[in-house]
Amino acid sequence: MHPLKRNTLFISLFLLLMLCIFEPSFAATDTLNVQVDGKAMQFEAITTGNLVFISARDMANLFHADLAYDADEKELTLKTSKVNAVLRVGSSSVTLNHKKVALDASPMIVDNTSYIPLKAAKEIWGASYGWNEQTLYIRTDGKEVHVPAVEKVFVKEQPVSIGGKNTPVSYILVPKSSDLHADVILAQNTVGQTESLRSLARRSSAKAAINGSYFQSYDSSKSQEPYGLIIKNGNLLHAENTGSIIAFTSSSVKMDIVRSVITASVGGTHYSVSLFNHTPNANSNTVVLYNSAYGNNTNCALGTSVTVQNGEIISIESKQSVSIPSNGYVLLFTGEKATTAQKFKKGTKVSYNISYTNGDGHAIDFSNVKTAVGAGPLLLKDGNNIVNPEREGFSDSTGFSMTVTRSAIGVTADGDILLVGDVKCTLEQLASIMSQLGAKHAICMDSGSSSGLYAPGAALSAPAKDISNALIFK
Repeated sequence: MHPLKRNTLFISLFLLLMLCIFEPSFAATDTLNVQVDGKAMQFEAITTGNLVFISARDMANLFHADLAYDADEKELTLKTSKVNAVLRVGSSSVTLNHKKVALDASPMIVDNTSYIPLKAAKEIWGASYGWNEQTLYIRTDGKEVHVPAVEKVFVKEQPVSIGGKNTPVSYILVPKSSDLHADVILAQNTVGQTESLRSLARRSSAKAAINGSYFQSYDSSKSQEPYGLIIKNGNLLHAENTGSIIAFTSSSVKMDIVRSVITASVGGTHYSVSLFNHTPNANSNTVVLYNSAYGNNTNCALGTSVTVQNGEIISIESKQSVSIPSNGYVLLFTGEKATTAQKFKKGTKVSYNISYTNGDGHAIDFSNVKTAVGAGPLLLKDGNNIVNPEREGFSDSTGFSMTVTRSAIGVTADGDILLVGDVKCTLEQLASIMSQLGAKHAICMDSGSSSGLYAPGAALSAPAKDISNALIFK
């Protein structure tokens, strides 16, 4: 953990103590990486929010000043041939050559060490400064300080064993300490469209991105719809219950087999909704829910479409594509269920409920999940290989034994995220690769010509085709 963050809790406690006693007592301090006129140094420091305090001794050495401390008066004096600066513990001003100048905080005593607010360097000596999350930068001549941006993600390369051969694998490391947040980006911001990974990442200001879920890409006459679950900002955007998911809360990452359970209530009668924003097969006997995430139109001329707006039915139409209201949704009934839906009446109250279960059918709490993308199969759990396509509902798993370009996401024991793409291997080999890279948990993402990674300014492999969605970190 970098120094500027490490002391935040410590300083917060100090500020509380200041409300109770005049002279606070501190438990610990830390060192701060510093660049002074381009030279690397380390100072004893305390930081909180936008305030930085450095030891009086480091301040004196920085400007070649004599340092004196009067314990009775609690006064610090910094003196050179041209400067006589007197600072007092408990006073947020400095007497500079007999004139008072305001500071942003008062000096403090911690473990018998005096600390001076960094602003004193500017007010007394005309220095300039700035800092990022890792380093404090000081110019003693007062010229403008250029503070480099902190690297949030890292593009790395590591040799791994694939089929008995050492092969270099490029991947993106997103450290937990980077405080980046995961988000899923839909192509054209709509279910069923495609867009390049680069475009998805750049328009969302991503620091890192990887291709997301599987999607229908073999028949250009059909919508390029994804498979599996997609959740954005806590809202379900798509559900087609195959595969497994990677899900993000505000503080954790989950990988598991997860199934949506959607129930629509029409006039008090309950109907199971099998698909969410996903076109059913022509011979299906099911209920589908379309909302505005799918676009303006269902683009499906099957069965009976029941349009719901403001919680009640406004239209019932058969075998035609219908408009999706922005403040409502469409329930599509196919097969035998279509005949039942034709008997519904306009004005009937309608609602629906979404819940989730795990692979064993047990209810799980997904209320704190902000982002989720379905793909699979799962590769690792607690460091163990758990590859089992059949258990996740993949009806044809022969492709998983083939050597093709693959993508995967892993999480280390420390909570760091590993993004891997454009690696030619089998599914079993992919599980081994993720383990060799340090992943404790891992999941396979869409692969083949969809596989790719993105980081700004990095030379990483892009998918050979436009994709349905991407998982990004920003």
